[in-house]
Amino acid sequence: MKILKGVAITGMVLVAMSNPYFGPRILKALLRERQRKNKRAVEKSIRYLHDRGYVVMSWLPDGKLKVEMTKQGGMITQQIDLDEMRISKPARWDRKWRVVVFDVPNTKSKHRLAFTQHLNNIGFRMIQKSVWVHPYPSHREVMILRKFYGIESYVIYLETATVEDNELWREKFDL
Repeated sequence: MKILKGVAITGMVLVAMSNPYFGPRILKALLRERQRKNKRAVEKSIRYLHDRGYVVMSWLPDGKLKVEMTKQGGMITQQIDLDEMRISKPARWDRKWRVVVFDVPNTKSKHRLAFTQHLNNIGFRMIQKSVWVHPYPSHREVMILRKFYGIESYVIYLETATVEDNELWREKFDL
């Protein structure tokens, strides 16, 4: 078997060396194949987005394909930047605490874990396993996270002026 492979490779090298156009032609063929695969990958991605209702496709009179994002697609693009999400710090604290309380069932434990990790990443601190607190307005961020993980009905966002051990929490947030 090794001998047969060696003969095949040697024969290809001899053909390549005897034909000065072999190198450029094989390079062009490889580039065309790569472009064809990329085009197919893009088409497949657009079909995927269309099937899920994120984009609408239509043909223009000149034969070009027009792809437009739907409202649902726009909502998804907002949710995609979860890793970049930050809670802005106002110039002055309004002395209110934002509390997130949740009771996510065990069947969605992966979603619960990811949700709590994101709460931690955006600056919330845990009071208890399913109770988290933050001093600055963060309603929009929490709503996006709970929608993204499909746990809307299990998460509650509260604003309150009083938190037990207020001084301890003010210290944790450098307020």
